[in-house]
Amino acid sequence: MGLVVTGISQNGDIKALENALKTAGFPLDPLQLIGPDDSTQSPARGVVNPGYITGGTGQGTGVPGLTSGTPTPGGYGTQYFRNETLSDRLGDLEIPDDEVENYVGALEAGRSVVAYFAKPETIDKVTELFRAGGLAKVKTF
Repeated sequence: MGLVVTGISQNGDIKALENALKTAGFPLDPLQLIGPDDSTQSPARGVVNPGYITGGTGQGTGVPGLTSGTPTPGGYGTQYFRNETLSDRLGDLEIPDDEVENYVGALEAGRSVVAYFAKPETIDKVTELFRAGGLAKVKTF
């Protein structure tokens, strides 16, 4: 049996769920909220000089779009990568690999992922509170 309860919030407002958990005597520290801003792309921290990859220019190893053009003041242009911490956070929720993209899609659509790390004796009650709190696609992993 899984011990992580997950659900999708349409707007990220989980105050009612927090109140219901408190009223039922559950601590809030196991509650996680991953919002749509967590799924945005982030600029790379350091962009590699394309000469390192292609051997420089004038050697017949140029790559169109990578070695051509003028470098920007901050380096060789901004490159974007998916926020790696998002994958880490979803991985911490023990979501199976074949379902992670569903959660990423919900985040990219502006929804939020809500999770609670329950105990075996509390999993059913937490699941019930998630459903009563209006969360969609409530699952345990």
